[in-house]
Amino acid sequence: MKIYKLSFVIGMALMVSCSPPSWQPTGSIFLNDITPIGLGILDDQIWLSDGDNNRVMVLDMSGEVLRTYDEVERPMHLDISEGTAYVPSYGSDDVLMIKGDKIDTLSVDVEFEAPAAVSVSGSHTAIADFYNNRIAISDGTTWKSVGKKGKGPGEYSYPTDVQVFGDKIYVADAYNNRIQVLDIEGKHLQTIGEDQQMNAATGIYTDGTEIYITDFEHDRVLIFDMEGKVTQIIDQGLNKPTDVLLDNGKMYVTNYKGKYISIYEKS
Repeated sequence: MKIYKLSFVIGMALMVSCSPPSWQPTGSIFLNDITPIGLGILDDQIWLSDGDNNRVMVLDMSGEVLRTYDEVERPMHLDISEGTAYVPSYGSDDVLMIKGDKIDTLSVDVEFEAPAAVSVSGSHTAIADFYNNRIAISDGTTWKSVGKKGKGPGEYSYPTDVQVFGDKIYVADAYNNRIQVLDIEGKHLQTIGEDQQMNAATGIYTDGTEIYITDFEHDRVLIFDMEGKVTQIIDQGLNKPTDVLLDNGKMYVTNYKGKYISIYEKS
């Protein structure tokens, strides 16, 4: 009996020691009057879409404001690629390109009704067209739209965020409370998270090894492996999270209510 107990204790200790590292809260960046929706990081500077105040803000890592781009009509989930910030303007139905003091409008061949997110990777661009319940995709030459309103594969209920990664497109299908994965042409490949009872899947991010999604109404971030299995659920330090991003070994999550960014590290 004593040998059994000792073996059990050793076995449990080995299980604990072999547990993979998980994300733990390590700090916050408070944003004063900024109501964050979209998040990007470039050269240790944080870019935020301040949707309620119609502006894009650039901050240092302590939260000090470095630059402000005013008169952007309801900016949403932005992306940064090759030094340019791409900002969907939900209120003016276009996508802005910001680099330094220069602001241009992205040229597209489709008409949007409240673009909620943009992702640019190489020659490929994807835009979540919120009220049209579709995704607009460009290969650098031509544009096409995929999807319609509905609950089936390749159908959407107000998509709010999108990311092009490798040869796939990841979509936060907000009010279907799930993630959809498409090939680079827009064909549906996979649906993730339908059994997790999310309520408004708003912000999405993948690094190619895991997929992160903010569950807005439930104050959570859900993390899935690439097959769609939950690896961690984070419900500490969050208050209406809108977006999530990994940078330099840290995870950053914007919180709409409370106006702050939560920071996590693996341990």
